[in-house]
Amino acid sequence: MARTSKSSAAGARELCLRARWLVVDPRRVLREAALVVHAGKVVRVVEGAAAVARAMGACESVDFGDALIAPGFVNAHAHLELGALAGRTPRGQDFSGWVRSVIALRAAETPQSLAQAAHAGAEAALASGTTTVADVDTTGAAVTGLAGHALRVLHLREVLDAHDASRTDAAMARVAKALPKRARQWEGLSPHAPFTVSPELLGRLAQLARKRRLAVQMHWAETPAEVEWMERGSGPLAALLGPSPRASGLDLLERAGLLGSSLSLVHGNHPMPGELERLGARGVTLVHCPGSHAWFERAPFDWRRCARAGVVVALGTDSLASNEALDLRREMRLVAAAQPQLGPEALLEAATRAGARALGRAGELGELSLGAQADFLVLPTQAKDARTALEELTLGREAVLESWVAGRRAGPSLAR
Repeated sequence: MARTSKSSAAGARELCLRARWLVVDPRRVLREAALVVHAGKVVRVVEGAAAVARAMGACESVDFGDALIAPGFVNAHAHLELGALAGRTPRGQDFSGWVRSVIALRAAETPQSLAQAAHAGAEAALASGTTTVADVDTTGAAVTGLAGHALRVLHLREVLDAHDASRTDAAMARVAKALPKRARQWEGLSPHAPFTVSPELLGRLAQLARKRRLAVQMHWAETPAEVEWMERGSGPLAALLGPSPRASGLDLLERAGLLGSSLSLVHGNHPMPGELERLGARGVTLVHCPGSHAWFERAPFDWRRCARAGVVVALGTDSLASNEALDLRREMRLVAAAQPQLGPEALLEAATRAGARALGRAGELGELSLGAQADFLVLPTQAKDARTALEELTLGREAVLESWVAGRRAGPSLAR
């Protein structure tokens, strides 16, 4: 049960938050510690009972008791507006059939229903401990639905022209004007995928990203059909698209000047030989969505191969049109079942700091180190050691008590 007290010291403006365990980052777990927060950021990490008591007495304080404070999760890939389609797309459906279903179902929705779905998705994310989401915005509805929301959001504005030159200018016009500035929300670009974005459009988007210093995220090598059409111009996509560029997606990204640390790629289920090594060498983050991966009944994701290539893997949820929940703890449990070699430290890294890296916010989000944003979750625990605390955080099913963003409660509180 959280206990709040207010210091009598005049002019106290810092907030001290104490719990049985404090997870600063996946490799630093402290017992009987506290965070000191000012202006939405971490200004001190206090260790030891005596030091914590002094800090608690010197400023306004919150004591969460038998709980742990951990960095808020960073969902590195979501489509919040597609929550409007939840339960309406069959599990295990052929991917091309699923895409056709999603396009038709989304077209039948109103902008209001899509905006409401995005808002509901943000609420669900916060309730499960996610404090930042990279959301691919296709229709503009999420920008509307999340206006003023406490969740921290990277709006990745989706663009494509299906390799049709007559659509390229219109695609660029959609993102030519920057989004309005909002607290805790910022914009990025999401050229949909190499097989749906022409080299001309990709080059123009790369110029825009450099000019406005935008993060870029792109679906990549998700299905064999995509790779086949890109490389050889054949396969099931040949009848839907124009002439193939007959080049790999990574080659097109290289030519556009996008293959670098400001880029994250999603899925990467079918890389060609040597491609993961290229990603590792260039600092590109790969985003894996375990729930969506299971939804389509895909072959196991090759996490070991990514590790050998030096590729940092972050976690995302994709959408409720291809997943059961927007809960990164569930995603970590799915990874643990498929990748037993990964310990809780690696799972938490993928759900926090790797996601921050994918969004271009390394050192700022996904950790509670000095100067980082005070975005965190609170989870009840009776853990006697740090390892058990991490296992409860990454693999447990106990409900999150609270989520905080920028040093303020941001989700429903179950503690009284």
